[in-house]
Amino acid sequence: MKKELLFTTTAVIGLWLTGCNANTGEQAQTDSTPETEVVTTPDSTAVAPTDSVLDISEVMPEFPGGTKALLDSIATNLKYPQKAIDSQTEGRVILQFVIDKEGHVTDIQILRGVTPELDRAAIDVVSSLPDWKPGMQDGEAVNVKYTLPIVFKLQ
Repeated sequence: MKKELLFTTTAVIGLWLTGCNANTGEQAQTDSTPETEVVTTPDSTAVAPTDSVLDISEVMPEFPGGTKALLDSIATNLKYPQKAIDSQTEGRVILQFVIDKEGHVTDIQILRGVTPELDRAAIDVVSSLPDWKPGMQDGEAVNVKYTLPIVFKLQ
């Protein structure tokens, strides 16, 4: 009997939005990598350099149509690799990517993989997502990290 992909909304309800709550009254944190550091202006206001990647922003990036549309898009476009089906491989691939100032999905990375086949399928579905509404900080579009688990489960 052919195994089918079980990918329901509940499988991705564990959707992790890095810093999903607005950081009201505080400056957003920047990525901890050396390339992204907070710059202090002469009036002692901390601002993020224009090329930095924020962990959170005042207004987080938004997928067109919201979270439900994101989940639907992933469920519709995710392809379970035949090799993984044949070997009955299941698991959760955790991806991190950046929604840049223009709303493009960039810098996709595997934080936790399962197998090369499932990892590739997760990257492929995320890289095929349309442009998002970018995150905003102090009225300016900014680059923001986004973390997303993709669950592969055979039924």
